[in-house]
Amino acid sequence: MAASAWAVLNRAKPKLLTGGLDLDSGTWKMALCTSAQSITADFAGTSTDARYSDLTGQVANGNGYTTGGQTITLTVTRSTGTVTVDTSDVSFTSSTFDAKYAVIYCDSATNKDILCFCDLETGDADGLSPNNGTLSVTIHASGLFTLA
Repeated sequence: MAASAWAVLNRAKPKLLTGGLDLDSGTWKMALCTSAQSITADFAGTSTDARYSDLTGQVANGNGYTTGGQTITLTVTRSTGTVTVDTSDVSFTSSTFDAKYAVIYCDSATNKDILCFCDLETGDADGLSPNNGTLSVTIHASGLFTLA
């Protein structure tokens, strides 16, 4: 199993610089999407602004998944000119569904802006399929992403 690196959406980058996305506060969530969702770093959705409401392929509610995903806490650390954004690993227990992408968005923002995403299984077009098992999204030891 090979997941991609987390990719910050191009629409999120200016929001990070102008304060439109505050990584130190707010309520952040990780949602899961099926392969029916098309998402790349250029994703804008029908709003043209990359919002949670633009996710049309979210995993259905039930079978170990709750619509909207799980609440996470982002941490921001700074060291010698590099800013690292991180979060804890996330587990979806008793899961029976297909998941291709994990998407992190700000649930407390007015527009619920999407920050970043990860392809959970680059080698399989349908993603991961736990069968009444635990789907664990393990964050890389060096964090979600860095700004240097």
